[in-house]
Amino acid sequence: MTIVVMTTFIWVLVPTKYIMISKKAGDPEKKGKNKENSNIPLQGLLSIVLRNHIIFINKETKHLNLTGGQLPCLIFLSYKQGITQDDIARKLQIDKGAIARSVKKLEDKEFIRRIPDPENRRKYLIFLTEKGEQTIPELKAIEKKWKKIVCHGLTDKEYSQLMKFMNLLAKNSIETFKNCQFNGEN
Repeated sequence: MTIVVMTTFIWVLVPTKYIMISKKAGDPEKKGKNKENSNIPLQGLLSIVLRNHIIFINKETKHLNLTGGQLPCLIFLSYKQGITQDDIARKLQIDKGAIARSVKKLEDKEFIRRIPDPENRRKYLIFLTEKGEQTIPELKAIEKKWKKIVCHGLTDKEYSQLMKFMNLLAKNSIETFKNCQFNGEN
C-alpha cells in the first residue's frame, strides 16, 4: 500500500482502487470517513506514479549500489558526456544541490569522473567511467521494465498521446516557473 500525503487529503493506494480520507480541519462529520474516489487530482496521480517509480528504481538498482536519485544523472550522461553539473540540473529540472550530491556519490562509487573544464577551471566536465558505461544497458533495461509495468493496458496510440500530454504539462510547468507566473502574477 502506498500513501501519498497532500495538503488536505491523504490518498491511499489500495490494490484496485483509490480511497480518499478527508483530513480537513473544521469538517468533523467527514473527518476519518473513507470515500471511494476515482477523481484523484492531477498532482496526486503524478505523485503516485513518481513515488512508485523511485521505489521501483531503488529496489531494482540496489545490487548496483545506486538509488533513484542517481539514475537520471547516469542516463543523461549516457546521451551527452562532457557536461557540467549545472547543465545536468538545468536539463533535468533538478535542484543544483541534489545534482551535486548525486554527482559526488556517483564519483565516489566510480560510475563517473570529473575533469576540470579547460575554459573555466572552477567548473568540472563529467564523463562516465568504464564502470558507468557498462552499467548503462542494465539501467536502460530497468527503465524499460518500469515503462512496460506502468503503461500496461495502453495502446501505442494512447502511449503517444500520453507522452504528448506529459510533454505539454512539463513545458507549461517549466515556462510558468521560469516566468514566475504564480497566482496570476508575472
